[in-house]
Amino acid sequence: MIRQLILGAAIALAASQAAAATNLVANGDFEVGYTYSTEFNTWFHPDNGPTGWTSQTFYAFNLYLDPATATTVETSTQYIEGGQKLATSFYASPTGGKFVALDGVANNRGPLTQEIDGLTPNKRYVVGFDWGATQLQNRQGQTTEQLIVGFGNATQATPVVTNASQGFTGWQHEAFTFNASGASQLLSFLSLGTPLGLPPMAVLDGVSVTAVPEPAVWGLLVVGFGLVGFAARRRRAIVVA
Repeated sequence: MIRQLILGAAIALAASQAAAATNLVANGDFEVGYTYSTEFNTWFHPDNGPTGWTSQTFYAFNLYLDPATATTVETSTQYIEGGQKLATSFYASPTGGKFVALDGVANNRGPLTQEIDGLTPNKRYVVGFDWGATQLQNRQGQTTEQLIVGFGNATQATPVVTNASQGFTGWQHEAFTFNASGASQLLSFLSLGTPLGLPPMAVLDGVSVTAVPEPAVWGLLVVGFGLVGFAARRRRAIVVA
Protein backbone atom coordinates (compact mmCIF):
# COMPACT_ATOMS: atom_id res chain seq x y z
CA MET A 1 0.00 0.00 0.00
CA ILE A 2 2.78 2.41 0.93
CA ARG A 3 4.62 1.51 -2.26
CA GLN A 4 1.52 2.26 -4.32
CA LEU A 5 1.11 5.64 -2.62
CA ILE A 6 4.74 6.49 -3.31
CA LEU A 7 4.43 5.48 -6.95
CA GLY A 8 1.22 7.46 -7.28
CA ALA A 9 2.86 10.55 -5.80
CA ALA A 10 5.84 10.18 -8.11
CA ILE A 11 3.59 9.88 -11.18
CA ALA A 12 1.56 12.92 -10.13
CA LEU A 13 4.73 14.94 -9.57
CA ALA A 14 6.15 13.89 -12.93
CA ALA A 15 2.90 14.90 -14.63
CA SER A 16 2.96 18.30 -12.92
CA GLN A 17 6.55 18.88 -14.00
CA ALA A 18 5.80 17.83 -17.59
CA ALA A 19 2.85 20.21 -17.73
CA ALA A 20 5.01 23.07 -16.46
CA ALA A 21 7.64 22.35 -19.12
CA THR A 22 5.25 22.24 -22.11
CA ASN A 23 6.51 24.41 -24.96
CA LEU A 24 3.79 26.89 -25.92
CA VAL A 25 5.53 27.97 -29.13
CA ALA A 26 4.21 26.46 -32.34
CA ASN A 27 6.97 25.32 -34.69
CA GLY A 28 9.72 26.68 -32.45
CA ASP A 29 12.39 24.73 -34.35
CA PHE A 30 11.11 26.14 -37.71
CA GLU A 31 10.99 22.66 -39.25
CA VAL A 32 7.49 23.12 -40.70
CA GLY A 33 7.22 25.60 -43.55
CA TYR A 34 8.17 26.42 -47.11
CA THR A 35 10.19 23.74 -48.91
CA TYR A 36 13.01 25.96 -50.16
CA SER A 37 15.14 28.70 -48.65
CA THR A 38 13.56 32.10 -49.23
CA GLU A 39 13.15 35.67 -48.05
CA PHE A 40 9.80 36.39 -46.44
CA ASN A 41 8.02 39.40 -44.96
CA THR A 42 4.54 40.89 -44.90
CA TRP A 43 4.55 41.73 -48.63
CA PHE A 44 7.36 39.68 -50.22
CA HIS A 45 6.53 35.95 -50.12
CA PRO A 46 4.65 36.34 -46.81
CA ASP A 47 3.50 32.70 -46.83
CA ASN A 48 6.91 31.22 -47.67
CA GLY A 49 8.39 31.37 -44.19
CA PRO A 50 8.10 28.96 -41.25
CA THR A 51 4.52 28.02 -40.43
CA GLY A 52 3.05 29.98 -37.52
CA TRP A 53 5.56 32.86 -37.75
CA THR A 54 5.26 36.30 -39.32
CA SER A 55 8.08 38.48 -40.60
CA GLN A 56 6.72 41.94 -39.80
CA THR A 57 7.07 45.07 -42.00
CA PHE A 58 7.41 45.09 -45.77
CA TYR A 59 11.11 45.96 -45.87
CA ALA A 60 12.37 43.33 -43.41
CA PHE A 61 15.12 41.24 -45.01
CA ASN A 62 14.46 38.07 -43.02
CA LEU A 63 15.46 34.72 -44.48
CA TYR A 64 14.11 31.20 -44.01
CA LEU A 65 16.84 28.64 -44.61
CA ASP A 66 16.37 24.95 -45.40
CA PRO A 67 19.22 22.42 -44.88
CA ALA A 68 18.42 20.93 -48.28
CA THR A 69 19.73 24.17 -49.83
CA ALA A 70 22.45 24.68 -47.21
CA THR A 71 22.92 28.38 -46.43
CA THR A 72 21.67 29.56 -49.82
CA VAL A 73 18.50 31.51 -50.47
CA GLU A 74 17.92 30.15 -53.94
CA THR A 75 14.71 32.01 -54.73
CA SER A 76 14.92 35.65 -55.72
CA THR A 77 14.90 38.19 -52.90
CA GLN A 78 13.48 41.69 -53.12
CA TYR A 79 17.02 42.99 -53.72
CA ILE A 80 18.96 40.26 -55.53
CA GLU A 81 17.87 38.04 -58.41
CA GLY A 82 19.03 34.44 -58.29
CA GLY A 83 19.99 33.95 -54.70
CA GLN A 84 21.81 35.05 -51.57
CA LYS A 85 24.12 33.23 -49.15
CA LEU A 86 25.31 33.56 -45.58
CA ALA A 87 29.04 33.77 -44.86
CA THR A 88 31.05 30.77 -45.99
CA SER A 89 32.20 30.10 -42.41
CA PHE A 90 28.63 29.58 -41.22
CA TYR A 91 27.72 26.24 -39.68
CA ALA A 92 24.36 24.46 -39.53
CA SER A 93 21.84 24.99 -36.75
CA PRO A 94 22.13 23.06 -33.44
CA THR A 95 19.56 20.54 -34.66
CA GLY A 96 20.85 20.46 -38.23
CA GLY A 97 17.42 21.56 -39.45
CA LYS A 98 15.79 24.73 -40.72
CA PHE A 99 16.44 28.11 -39.13
CA VAL A 100 15.91 31.82 -39.78
CA ALA A 101 18.35 34.67 -40.36
CA LEU A 102 17.29 38.22 -39.44
CA ASP A 103 18.91 41.31 -40.98
CA GLY A 104 20.06 43.76 -38.30
CA VAL A 105 20.48 46.91 -40.41
CA ALA A 106 18.13 49.74 -39.44
CA ASN A 107 16.47 50.17 -42.85
CA ASN A 108 16.07 46.44 -43.51
CA ARG A 109 15.09 44.95 -40.17
CA GLY A 110 11.74 43.87 -38.87
CA PRO A 111 10.63 41.53 -36.05
CA LEU A 112 9.86 37.85 -36.38
CA THR A 113 6.66 37.28 -34.37
CA GLN A 114 4.19 34.71 -33.09
CA GLU A 115 1.14 35.15 -30.86
CA ILE A 116 1.49 32.85 -27.82
CA ASP A 117 -1.82 31.65 -26.36
CA GLY A 118 -2.72 29.57 -23.31
CA LEU A 119 -0.82 31.72 -20.82
CA THR A 120 -1.80 32.25 -17.20
CA PRO A 121 -1.86 35.98 -16.34
CA ASN A 122 0.76 37.02 -13.75
CA LYS A 123 2.59 33.73 -14.16
CA ARG A 124 6.29 33.69 -15.10
CA TYR A 125 7.49 32.14 -18.38
CA VAL A 126 10.94 31.39 -19.75
CA VAL A 127 11.66 32.29 -23.37
CA GLY A 128 14.55 30.09 -24.55
CA PHE A 129 16.31 30.16 -27.93
CA ASP A 130 19.56 29.46 -29.77
CA TRP A 131 21.15 32.30 -31.74
CA GLY A 132 24.36 33.56 -33.29
CA ALA A 133 25.78 36.29 -35.54
CA THR A 134 27.05 36.11 -39.12
CA GLN A 135 26.72 38.14 -42.34
CA LEU A 136 25.98 37.74 -46.03
CA GLN A 137 28.63 36.16 -48.22
CA ASN A 138 28.88 39.11 -50.61
CA ARG A 139 29.82 41.59 -47.85
CA GLN A 140 33.12 42.26 -46.09
CA GLY A 141 33.88 43.87 -42.73
CA GLN A 142 33.46 43.41 -38.98
CA THR A 143 29.90 43.60 -37.64
CA THR A 144 28.10 43.70 -34.31
CA GLU A 145 24.80 42.00 -33.54
CA GLN A 146 22.23 41.46 -30.80
CA LEU A 147 18.63 40.28 -30.49
CA ILE A 148 15.82 42.17 -28.77
CA VAL A 149 13.25 39.70 -27.44
CA GLY A 150 9.73 40.94 -26.82
CA PHE A 151 7.01 39.27 -24.77
CA GLY A 152 3.89 41.41 -24.72
CA ASN A 153 4.99 44.93 -23.75
CA ALA A 154 8.23 43.78 -22.08
CA THR A 155 11.58 43.40 -23.84
CA GLN A 156 14.99 41.98 -22.97
CA ALA A 157 18.20 42.03 -25.00
CA THR A 158 21.05 39.61 -25.58
CA PRO A 159 24.60 40.91 -25.15
CA VAL A 160 26.07 42.71 -28.16
CA VAL A 161 28.48 40.35 -29.94
CA THR A 162 31.23 41.25 -32.41
CA ASN A 163 31.59 39.14 -35.53
CA ALA A 164 34.71 39.09 -37.72
CA SER A 165 34.39 39.75 -41.44
CA GLN A 166 32.76 36.72 -43.07
CA GLY A 167 32.75 35.03 -39.67
CA PHE A 168 30.26 33.27 -37.44
CA THR A 169 30.14 33.58 -33.66
CA GLY A 170 28.83 30.07 -33.11
CA TRP A 171 25.45 29.12 -31.68
CA GLN A 172 24.72 30.13 -28.09
CA HIS A 173 21.68 29.54 -25.90
CA GLU A 174 19.80 32.33 -24.12
CA ALA A 175 16.86 32.20 -21.70
CA PHE A 176 14.86 35.21 -20.47
CA THR A 177 12.10 35.19 -17.85
CA PHE A 178 8.98 37.29 -18.43
CA ASN A 179 5.72 37.83 -16.53
CA ALA A 180 2.57 37.23 -18.57
CA SER A 181 0.19 40.19 -18.39
CA GLY A 182 -2.59 38.29 -20.14
CA ALA A 183 -3.67 34.95 -21.59
CA SER A 184 -2.09 35.86 -24.93
CA GLN A 185 1.20 37.67 -25.64
CA LEU A 186 3.07 38.56 -28.81
CA LEU A 187 6.52 36.94 -28.88
CA SER A 188 9.02 38.80 -31.07
CA PHE A 189 12.67 38.70 -32.11
CA LEU A 190 14.27 41.82 -33.59
CA SER A 191 17.84 41.88 -34.93
CA LEU A 192 19.91 45.01 -34.15
CA GLY A 193 23.26 45.20 -35.92
CA THR A 194 25.93 47.54 -37.21
CA PRO A 195 27.24 48.92 -39.48
CA LEU A 196 24.81 49.93 -42.20
CA GLY A 197 25.21 48.10 -45.49
CA LEU A 198 27.32 45.03 -44.66
CA PRO A 199 24.81 43.69 -43.30
CA PRO A 200 24.94 41.94 -39.91
CA MET A 201 22.65 38.91 -39.63
CA ALA A 202 21.32 37.16 -36.52
CA VAL A 203 20.49 33.46 -36.90
CA LEU A 204 17.77 31.94 -34.71
CA ASP A 205 16.50 28.44 -33.89
CA GLY A 206 15.05 26.32 -31.06
CA VAL A 207 12.54 28.83 -29.67
CA SER A 208 10.52 27.79 -26.60
CA VAL A 209 8.17 29.37 -24.06
CA THR A 210 7.70 27.32 -20.89
CA ALA A 211 6.09 28.08 -17.55
CA VAL A 212 8.32 28.54 -14.52
CA PRO A 213 7.34 25.85 -11.95
CA GLU A 214 5.82 27.23 -8.78
CA PRO A 215 7.92 26.90 -5.57
CA ALA A 216 5.37 24.44 -4.20
CA VAL A 217 5.93 22.17 -7.20
CA TRP A 218 9.67 22.12 -6.56
CA GLY A 219 9.03 21.25 -2.92
CA LEU A 220 6.74 18.38 -3.87
CA LEU A 221 9.31 17.11 -6.36
CA VAL A 222 12.01 17.04 -3.70
CA VAL A 223 9.70 15.20 -1.31
CA GLY A 224 8.59 12.80 -4.03
CA PHE A 225 12.12 11.94 -5.10
CA GLY A 226 13.07 11.48 -1.46
CA LEU A 227 10.20 9.06 -0.89
CA VAL A 228 11.07 7.05 -3.98
CA GLY A 229 14.73 6.89 -2.92
CA PHE A 230 13.77 5.83 0.59
CA ALA A 231 11.53 3.07 -0.77
CA ALA A 232 14.32 1.79 -3.02
CA ARG A 233 16.81 1.69 -0.14
CA ARG A 234 14.26 -0.09 2.09
CA ARG A 235 13.64 -2.74 -0.58
CA ARG A 236 17.39 -3.35 -0.92
CA ALA A 237 17.72 -3.67 2.87
CA ILE A 238 14.91 -6.25 2.97
CA VAL A 239 16.49 -8.29 0.18
CA VAL A 240 19.87 -8.31 1.97
CA ALA A 241 18.25 -9.36 5.22
